[in-house]
Amino acid sequence: MYKIVEFSHLLIDEFYSRNKRNNLVFIDATCGRGNDTLKLASTLNHTGKIIAYDIQQVALHDTQKLLEKNGYEDVIYHLESHDKLIEKDFDLLIYNLGYLPGSDKKIKTEVTTTLKSLKKALDISCKKEDYLIILVLYPGHKEGLEESLAVDEFCKNLPSKFYLVSKYQNYNRPTSPYIITIGPNMYKRK
Repeated sequence: MYKIVEFSHLLIDEFYSRNKRNNLVFIDATCGRGNDTLKLASTLNHTGKIIAYDIQQVALHDTQKLLEKNGYEDVIYHLESHDKLIEKDFDLLIYNLGYLPGSDKKIKTEVTTTLKSLKKALDISCKKEDYLIILVLYPGHKEGLEESLAVDEFCKNLPSKFYLVSKYQNYNRPTSPYIITIGPNMYKRK
């Protein structure tokens, strides 16, 4: 079995293998310590655009250091909440929700900004043939559970005519992290 973040990286690989081209735009909506941003950058390997958001300067600093150490200096950084998403286009967007590992747990993603960001992302993506939105959720603490329940409810109610929504969760560990993916329902669009 894979750890949930490793599994999200497999989803990135699978998406890239289907959509390999030089102008892809990958966004890390919550860059944290930079591991997801590094995965996006190494996947595109200087052939597309990588954008990273976070509300904490330390997160952007750590991410930038990690990426520069690995030879990726062409990442665009935004010291902003993910609900301030300014891009007009993207191919893949990942949210690793919760709080910055090893930091103040009071600073975390919030239900309202996450849902606002997700709605904005769906407005952008609805014009695309193919895209992938990955949400990594953490229901193991009170605020994470609240956010997970709200995101679950929102995603469950997306119209199947337009969206294919999947949930990847361990059945026998209900408070462990899990993933929701959103992509186009290519079969019903026609």
